[in-house]
Amino acid sequence: MDDRTVRYYDENAGRLCALYASAQSGVDRYFAAAFPPGSEILDIGCGSGRDIGILLKERYDAYGAEPSAGLRALAADRSPELIDRVCAGALPDLSRQIDRKFDGVLCSAVFQHIPAGQQFDAAFDIRNLLKPNGRLLLSFPKERPGIEATGRDEQGRLYTNLIPEEVELLFERLGLDRIGRWDDPDSLGRPGILWTTMLFTLRSDQMLRPIDRIEGVLNRDRKTATYKLALFRALCDIALTRHHLAQWRPDGTVGIPMQEIIERWICYYWPLFEVDEPFIPQIRGESPGRKTVAFRPLLEQLIVSFGRSGGLDAFAATLGNGTFSPNQQTLMERTCRKLAHVLREGPMTHAGLSSRAGRIFDYDGAGRRLILGGGIWRELCLSGHWIQDALILRWSELTSEISGKTISPSQVIDRLLRIPSPRRSIEEARRIYLNLPSKECVWSGAPLQRAFEVDHVLPFSLWRNNDLWNLLPAARSVNRDKGDKLPSHSLLKKRKGAILRCWEALHAASPGRFENEAMRLTSWRPLDLSRTFDCMAEAVEITAIQRGWERWSH
Repeated sequence: MDDRTVRYYDENAGRLCALYASAQSGVDRYFAAAFPPGSEILDIGCGSGRDIGILLKERYDAYGAEPSAGLRALAADRSPELIDRVCAGALPDLSRQIDRKFDGVLCSAVFQHIPAGQQFDAAFDIRNLLKPNGRLLLSFPKERPGIEATGRDEQGRLYTNLIPEEVELLFERLGLDRIGRWDDPDSLGRPGILWTTMLFTLRSDQMLRPIDRIEGVLNRDRKTATYKLALFRALCDIALTRHHLAQWRPDGTVGIPMQEIIERWICYYWPLFEVDEPFIPQIRGESPGRKTVAFRPLLEQLIVSFGRSGGLDAFAATLGNGTFSPNQQTLMERTCRKLAHVLREGPMTHAGLSSRAGRIFDYDGAGRRLILGGGIWRELCLSGHWIQDALILRWSELTSEISGKTISPSQVIDRLLRIPSPRRSIEEARRIYLNLPSKECVWSGAPLQRAFEVDHVLPFSLWRNNDLWNLLPAARSVNRDKGDKLPSHSLLKKRKGAILRCWEALHAASPGRFENEAMRLTSWRPLDLSRTFDCMAEAVEITAIQRGWERWSH
């Protein structure tokens, strides 16, 4: 929790205790709905102990954690029964201090005081404190007037802007389902302050989410081109590997950078367009020399420009490094403009119109972001790993149909599964590490000489990712033991310093590529290695939870 905020509560403990005692809890009306009778409940940020007292009176076995020493002391003085029930502690490291799990967690008026960069760790911490099927009752201000540009109120307390839909997605990505939500006025009667209370339950298994609107577009929309399939595939890719690029808007919708979608389209359609025989149509009626996909001529010129230097593999490396030749840069810009036009005039306008789903996409005034509903984005984030497989199969079947069955679905699948080869990216990382005067195995700390391997932190089989931040040096025996497993959360934290030292070397040797790739992971400029680490660790945990992947600790 923010230190300056804790200091305010310490310095004003007496006045605040009196204020809280004079008002209703605000969340106690939901205790009976949230927690089964007799449950063990942990109140995180319990303050004066008011809610713990209510829980105890209602026959719950309640405990608390509070970072403010002043509030803890007053809580013990006013309610001696709390002396052995309240401990010092705060998010996001509480689960390390409290080595047990609870039937329920109450977290009221706390989450807004946690810095944005620590909210994932805080949510992950809460998850670790819950038993399977445990309940979380979370309350925070939906609207809070009087917050300065620095994110603090007039007393200096930190107030991170929280959009309920974004908070909901954060916890859902960690395996908690929202089962209730209430929006209420402030219990102290302060004007302009509204509170959102959410009730979650920790899933004991990974239930798939309903995706009726997505299915409506994919299954019942008119199928005249492969564009809608390509668009959803790109959104799944971004949701699974670049979700920080999503911009949550106050109305609960989400904006996705158009350039990210466009670059993925180039990589998807490249293998379909790069050879003359067989000609693979992507819209009905398309044939060589006649009606063609609007962006095919420009993309084919771009393909030709890389024909002698390595094709798609070379294009992907050049895109990452930003080292296009003047002619290639011109072709790239023209292709991107044409693709942006096709996206806006095609699937972004028409997806859903011919089915009961209704239109589901829009774009901002500048045309730089695609806009979609928060619910759709949530589904893609939570279920995108299997939606992608269905999309590729449907794309291959539609292409075969468009071709009049002259091309088989298997021929198309082979091309749709083509991704840039990892060899070139790995060799660049290897060369950088090889030239270091000294280096160590990132996982064991053992010194390395010339014999070492480059490990993918997030396995290539899961993420298809060869960004430099994902490529770290490891001893051969260690790398083979790790295999395709995901490193444990504790191992990542333990080896953070070694990982950052590797990244510093990579950045020094290839600053443009490293910064571009880190920015696409974090959506943050300028480069912040600590933030990059937090985003990588978050990606590991989400992948492990959603995919049920095996963990590894050296």
